[in-house]
Amino acid sequence: MEERYNIYHNRLISLKEGEHFCPKCDGKGKVKDFNKYRIYKCIFISLVCNKCLGDGKIDWIETATGKSNRTL
Repeated sequence: MEERYNIYHNRLISLKEGEHFCPKCDGKGKVKDFNKYRIYKCIFISLVCNKCLGDGKIDWIETATGKSNRTL
């Protein structure tokens, strides 16, 4: 069983049957946004992945329909 560390939730996540790691963030839950300003300075900002909404994994239904934005 493959596990990866999710930066967004600060824990290890493992896959169940039918799930796979998010192809955009590779299971981390956050993606880096490279923002240039001026000529010589740059900023790396971590943003929550918009494909898996920070969970780091998606199943086959979420692949077809997209992840639902649920607020609890």
